[in-house]
Amino acid sequence: MEKLESAWMHPDGRRACIASAVSALCTLFLIYCVSVTRSLVLTSAAWQSVFSFFSLISTIISLTVTHKASKNNSFGFIRAPVLAVFSTTVLATLSAVFLVKECIEHLLDESLHQHPHRLYLSGALSASLSLLLAAYSVKNQPFQHVLTASSSSSLQEHFADVSHAVCYILPGLSVLLLPRLNAMSLLAFLTCCACAITNWFLSDVPWIDAGAALILSVCVFLTMFPLSSYAGRILLQTSPSHIHNQLDRCISEASTIDGVLELRSAHFWQLDFDSMFGTVDVRVRRDADEQRVLVAVTGKLSAVVSHLTVQIVKDISTSWSSHDLSSADNIHSLNALSKAESVPRFNIGSEHGHSHENGGHSHSHNEACDHDSAEIVSVGHSHDPYVVHH
Repeated sequence: MEKLESAWMHPDGRRACIASAVSALCTLFLIYCVSVTRSLVLTSAAWQSVFSFFSLISTIISLTVTHKASKNNSFGFIRAPVLAVFSTTVLATLSAVFLVKECIEHLLDESLHQHPHRLYLSGALSASLSLLLAAYSVKNQPFQHVLTASSSSSLQEHFADVSHAVCYILPGLSVLLLPRLNAMSLLAFLTCCACAITNWFLSDVPWIDAGAALILSVCVFLTMFPLSSYAGRILLQTSPSHIHNQLDRCISEASTIDGVLELRSAHFWQLDFDSMFGTVDVRVRRDADEQRVLVAVTGKLSAVVSHLTVQIVKDISTSWSSHDLSSADNIHSLNALSKAESVPRFNIGSEHGHSHENGGHSHSHNEACDHDSAEIVSVGHSHDPYVVHH
């Protein structure tokens, strides 16, 4: 109740609550119409009103959920509005699929007969009111974002071609019909047409109710598929297709920063309808200033990615190459030194002298160890414990 009170205190929340109440009344009235007429086209209109009601509920959810991190959720319930919109569009899609099955069964069963009723037109107006409330009652909310950011459905594209032809004759209608008509407005228009045609021709054409409901259900499916796809891609943590070129340009600019060797392991995704997150590893030279590179890379990508995690990785190939060069220079210098010195051969250990003087026999034993000579000899075979041999 506290969250509902906080939503009611917000101007957008108050409008969403009022629109939800009106949509709920329209839904109840449509359920009554279906119970009286047993009409499939009114059943489709009732499901559309249910869809509109839950779309407005998703707006209330977006105003009441907390974005604070919790023990189990790093970002709180920031993705709850996305899940609400996705669930709502999937509900409408499934209802359209089931209605297609029912319509086919009614078309094959010729024993069903219905009669015109005033509730057809009343139900059409109720469904249209509910759809228009979902589309225009609250601005800049999750469902409105999905309607504007998702790709056009095939139904909208065909209607856009007709709109261009109409606006060529009546240019004043371009404000309403171009560049593309809102998907909910288009569904409201088609629902009114289907209910009106059914009411007019039901006495003469018994299968008109099932046929109109079948066409309307296909239109609902075609309309909901792009909306479900857009919300589903956000739940799968992907980036929107319309910002891929901008991301590539920002990454190319960040790669030209002084000290940056490459950007690797870059991953960007959309957490909710408004926030882009990303992680990237930046390989830099060993002599590069990490703080300066961090600020520069963040500045290049901040225009697209609102929450960015940058990992600075020092380049190790430079240090190994310089170490190998220094080791090679040391070995060269040692070899040159060993070749330049003329090293006499000494027997390190004992020296034995043998001589005969005037028939005398004398022996002299001299234990000697010339450390300087030994040191010179061992130069060519010295091993540095800090040099790694490859």
